[in-house]
Amino acid sequence: MQIIERNNIPFLVFENLTNTGIVRHCFSTRKGGVSSGPFASMNLGYDRGDDKNNVDENYQRLCKAAELSIDKIVRTKQKHGTNIQKIDKMCEVPDNTDGLMTNCSGFVLATFYADCVPLLFCDPVKRVIANSHAGWRGAVENMASKTVKKMIELYNCDPTNILIGIGPCISKESFEVDEDVAIQFKKDFPECVFSSESKPDKFHIDLREACRQDLLHANIPLENIEVATWCTFQNEDLFFSHRRDGAPRGNLAAFIELV
Repeated sequence: MQIIERNNIPFLVFENLTNTGIVRHCFSTRKGGVSSGPFASMNLGYDRGDDKNNVDENYQRLCKAAELSIDKIVRTKQKHGTNIQKIDKMCEVPDNTDGLMTNCSGFVLATFYADCVPLLFCDPVKRVIANSHAGWRGAVENMASKTVKKMIELYNCDPTNILIGIGPCISKESFEVDEDVAIQFKKDFPECVFSSESKPDKFHIDLREACRQDLLHANIPLENIEVATWCTFQNEDLFFSHRRDGAPRGNLAAFIELV
């Protein structure tokens, strides 16, 4: 994954998705917008308490820089679940929607973040894209592989053709949880659970690795998965972080569009 800057707007892109030549996509940073205070500056969340005009302007700036179709953005209504919605027309998606997919050109699929795991998918053979949000609940409930299965079910995709980008999220060093959360991950992702060295009743979870393993279990080839290494918690200059900042704070976003 690399940072690109256009018109003083930095954003991140996956090389494997870019190289398909059939998608535009990006993951935002917190830089280059007009929001202020705890939302400074590229806040893309309308539900965070920021001024709507500022959020509108942030979308205008980022979409122009990333060459995304601003008039055709379809946004998730995330509840940390695993529901995925097929998009074939402009619509308000149902509540409790954490993933979107389509084989139609021109729709910009958008999901939102401040530590959770962004998952972008592209099957260049079937010309299908997907965008899924995985918080820790989504990760442990197999959001990554459920997205792959949905692509197979709806579009007859072959997993060996699907390319995936796992975006910036909170790192295992910064994601500390109680034992009840650790127990849930130990069932399917034991290699992603680590005991805290300083707190005997605390654990650390590697969310990006859990998603990567989930994709491998879904028969995605290892070489098809590109994993970002940035930690949203540790890189305060680039990213919003719920664990670090609490509320109010801004939202990052991941976008993908079939062209």
